[in-house]
Amino acid sequence: MNETIKLILSLSLSGSILAGLIFAIKPFIKHKLSKSIQYYIWIVVLLRLVLPFSFENSIMNKVFYNNQTSVVISSQGEYDEEPSTSQNISNVSSLFNIKEDVVNRIYGDDVDHSRFSRDLFNKYIFYIWLLGAILVVLVNLTSYIRFTKKIKLTNKLATDEENRVLNDLLDGRHNVILSRNVWAPTPMLIGILRPAIIIPDISFDENQLRYILLHELTHFKRFDIEIKWLTMLVTSLHWFNPFMYFIKKEINHACELACDEAVIKNLNSLEKQAYGDTLISIVSKKKYSAGILQATMSEDKSILKERLISIMKYSKKSKTIIITSVILFVGIISSSIILGAGVGTSKEKAESELYTQNAQKKSAYNLAEISRYKTPYIGDNSKVYAIVNHLPVPDNYFDQKYISMRTSEKPYNLTIYYEAGSDIEYKGEWPVTKPDSAIELNSEKNALVLFSMIDNLDEVTFAYRISQSSGELDFSKYDTTFTFKRATFEEKYGDLSAFAKNLDLFKNVLTEKISIMSE
Repeated sequence: MNETIKLILSLSLSGSILAGLIFAIKPFIKHKLSKSIQYYIWIVVLLRLVLPFSFENSIMNKVFYNNQTSVVISSQGEYDEEPSTSQNISNVSSLFNIKEDVVNRIYGDDVDHSRFSRDLFNKYIFYIWLLGAILVVLVNLTSYIRFTKKIKLTNKLATDEENRVLNDLLDGRHNVILSRNVWAPTPMLIGILRPAIIIPDISFDENQLRYILLHELTHFKRFDIEIKWLTMLVTSLHWFNPFMYFIKKEINHACELACDEAVIKNLNSLEKQAYGDTLISIVSKKKYSAGILQATMSEDKSILKERLISIMKYSKKSKTIIITSVILFVGIISSSIILGAGVGTSKEKAESELYTQNAQKKSAYNLAEISRYKTPYIGDNSKVYAIVNHLPVPDNYFDQKYISMRTSEKPYNLTIYYEAGSDIEYKGEWPVTKPDSAIELNSEKNALVLFSMIDNLDEVTFAYRISQSSGELDFSKYDTTFTFKRATFEEKYGDLSAFAKNLDLFKNVLTEKISIMSE
């Protein structure tokens, strides 16, 4: 699966689990803990959904990368905890660039089309996700642009008295524009770079205006507009996750409750009642589209009752409640870290780089890394190159230099060419004629890996020359060759592609002397 899709899925699952935990405890904390703490808890969920931060032992990392735990097998049949390294980098090049001919023969035994569907899904899933994310962002941005354009065209300047009240509340520390608009049925804060408060074009007494501006300025000072934008972007990234839309709704809900709490914390009982009456008087009779990205004062009638109850029941929290809130907040953060995301492990990344740079001189198989490039097609050049590049050389005297592929007609063939890695004289018998030589046996193991990782590869040939090439392939110099056929291995092991799904089993097979003679 595409690494980006793995990351997105792991973030989505991690955030959903964390949100589910909060939904489960919500009935117990709803009227006890600070609304601000509850809002900040949901922001933690939002960050868990978008930040690809994770420790190596996180739950999501194990879920998505457990099957790629490093499995390293010596090409000589011995298990190596830490494979040896090399200072040389081999040059892998292709002699032929023949157009791939897959026809229907590759899926000839795919009776229920499951294999074809899986391959098709894995090939296009990233583009499907990306298209969906772009579409959701565009819908929201289009809605936002249309709304702001309509507002700008119909805005009216606020009165001097209204601006005086706003300036008193701002105390000259911020620059926020105040306007009236007939299309604004409820007060709202909109804009990040140029924040503006829009109020309905109706009459308000001074107390109502003060409460309205206090509410919207509280949104402004708490960066709630920025949180709404972040929520929109995160929802776009996780558009495929239906749980995300409940999370978005709950974040907006918690935002309004936290804002009310911040406004009324210094008000007496009569002022709280007046603030609640103001909410009732300006409740909107319509809902804006999701793309408006505004902080409204009283838009959603469905939560107005809860807001009013919270206002009237508000009281300063005891030390016990404060300590409990802090413990819960720290617990949610800790849970988000424990859940983590599927980012792989630093050890795997280090091994991946090490194997890419020094693969040809290694004497070990990194099955986890090799299995990442499994492909149905011999014509999938980049993946075939990667698999070959991660195969150990059958003898450390040689370097792997060239490969060639026959992909236009059956039998589909892969030929791998090895040449002397230095001018030092070869110590073994040449040409290799001794039965069951180390070079032949290790070539067999390499062939088994290739057949297991390239589904439609019919035969593979390993060609050796005892001297170094001049940079061009001279077929006549490769006087020792071993050719292996898929059918021979399938007679012994059955479906070879199953090895890529069970690396432990593959490890056991490779540690044995497989003793299949080349033809």
